[in-house]
Amino acid sequence: MSAALILVAVLVGAFFFWQGKNALNAEIRSRALYVARVLSALTVDDIVTGNRYEIQKKIAPAFISNDEAQSGSDLLYLMIYDHKCDLLIGSTASEVFFDSSSYSNIPPSAKKNVIEEIPIDCKAAEMNAPVFIIKKTGAYDLTHPVMAGSKLVGFIRVGISGQRYAERFAEIVKKAAIAMLGILLVGIAVSQIIALGITRPILRLSDAADKLSRQNWESPISVKGRDEISKLGHAFNQMALTLKQREVSLSRGNKDLFTLYAAGLDLMGSLQLETLLVKIAGRAEDLVKADTLSIGVLDSTRKMIRYLGVFGSRVKMLKDMDMPLESGGIYNWIASYGTPLLIQDARSDFRLDSALMESLGIKCIMAAPLWSSNTMTGILTVVNKKDGTSFDKHDLRLFTVFSNLAGAALQNASLYTDLSGKMNELRTAQEQLVHSTKMAAIGELAANIAHEVNNPLTSVLGYTTHLMKTLDLPESSKKILRMMEQETLRVRKIIRNLLDFSRHKNSWMHPTDILQPLRETVAFVQGAAQSSMVKIHEEYNGSPVIVNMDSNEMKQVFINIINNALQAMPQGGDLWIRLHPVGEYEAMIEFADTGVGISPENLQKIFEPFFSTKEDRDGTGLGLSISYRIVQHHGGRIDAESEPGKGTIFRIVLPLYQKTVPMQRS
Repeated sequence: MSAALILVAVLVGAFFFWQGKNALNAEIRSRALYVARVLSALTVDDIVTGNRYEIQKKIAPAFISNDEAQSGSDLLYLMIYDHKCDLLIGSTASEVFFDSSSYSNIPPSAKKNVIEEIPIDCKAAEMNAPVFIIKKTGAYDLTHPVMAGSKLVGFIRVGISGQRYAERFAEIVKKAAIAMLGILLVGIAVSQIIALGITRPILRLSDAADKLSRQNWESPISVKGRDEISKLGHAFNQMALTLKQREVSLSRGNKDLFTLYAAGLDLMGSLQLETLLVKIAGRAEDLVKADTLSIGVLDSTRKMIRYLGVFGSRVKMLKDMDMPLESGGIYNWIASYGTPLLIQDARSDFRLDSALMESLGIKCIMAAPLWSSNTMTGILTVVNKKDGTSFDKHDLRLFTVFSNLAGAALQNASLYTDLSGKMNELRTAQEQLVHSTKMAAIGELAANIAHEVNNPLTSVLGYTTHLMKTLDLPESSKKILRMMEQETLRVRKIIRNLLDFSRHKNSWMHPTDILQPLRETVAFVQGAAQSSMVKIHEEYNGSPVIVNMDSNEMKQVFINIINNALQAMPQGGDLWIRLHPVGEYEAMIEFADTGVGISPENLQKIFEPFFSTKEDRDGTGLGLSISYRIVQHHGGRIDAESEPGKGTIFRIVLPLYQKTVPMQRS
């Protein structure tokens, strides 16, 4: 072991020494390139013009530096050539020369490492790329082209001494050798300790057996080798592991039973469907650590699985999808056999679309049927585990039991929902019956009163008109007669409304575009709206909305609502009239004003006969009652929403005669 450590130490040291030499060369090259590129940028114009004086001024500072990290002591020489490789100027730290003759006058000590030892290679330099040479003296020589745009105008030659870098590298190598030696000594010591530890397996085995006898199941021993003691150690560890697995399995089973028991109590206590779905998702997440859960119901008519709820990270991708019960699919498999299904690799299973599974990020799936009175009503599905692993058979067993609990809870919630719906229908029917009885009684009473009052009222109106036309009376008397005539006409109008309210005349119903009577009504009341400083905004999508209706009766409804809106805005305002379909079978006409609004206590009474919020005596309280009866007769419904001071919205919903067919409106 010690020999191996020494060999590793030698190899590691050699590797780092080689890497250090490469790093040293790279640093010197980088230094030379930096000097050459800076001087190239500074002297390019002077090289073109041959201005040696300016070049000398610009290269002189390169030999002077106070920065120790970039000391000028490593710069041996700088040589500037023109594009023909003729020397323009050269310089060392102590001398400057301009040609070969001036170079010959330099003292021999200054000539050491100067450029003439290696003449410039013009052919290599004209390749427009730096030329790097390491001289025998250890100096680094760089020839760098000087470009003016795309034209070669000269060369800069830099000489860098590698002595300072070599000294630094030698210091680093010395420290590394000392550190390597220390590590080697420590390694040898540790190896000796390990060797001594190998001789003690019998003592450890004895100690582990003693702990196991005290029912300490977690006492495995480390075993190395294949001798008899090692085999005994393996057998001991296997026995301890088996005992531990049995304990863990028993503990896990108890935990699962408690979780299922708590889940059953929680689910059975929820009767609201929305709340129950959330609880099912939460319990499934706790039980099998599922990432996403979906609850689907079987639609046998369409042969589809319709998602009742989706929970988890993939809600946006799955919530609006309907899965067909296609032949060979997993849902069709479960619907056909009524058994749970575990797919550990969803992207390779023949019953699934691998491309779809890939796009949805689904790796594994577990699904189980939901039963209601021995009938499969839906499927509970979980997708992916949160920890990234796959579902196993243990998860499938727990999930199957949980699906039975969820199915029973969903059945209870469904029964509760049906019962609540029946109760609401019964309550609504009772209210409608009371209202219809009340309306019938009021209508019959109104008809009797109207017939009894109408005849004498006609006589009074006729005599009053006759007196005004035949007698020459003073102005005060005529004023009284005109007041009598107006009041008589007002009473006559009230009687006519009573008769309209009590009459159940046959309507002339036929399929019509409801936009036509709506636009005619708006055109009819436009003048009154302008005089009341009310602006009417019409919002229609342009497509015909066909309703089986009596156009005249619907106009009467529209006029009643619009007149009420105009009277609710004495200071002017805005009235929005909107028409749009509601689903595939109904259309809605909406009237929204910015008037004074209706108080909550009055809002519940506005459709009752003779109820009016108008302060003057002009209102009979029958307009909205008649409108309510007309809309009901057309198989629709009318309601109102209001807030005092913020306006009122009336909504009329009518059944469509046929599906809207888009066509060009002239």
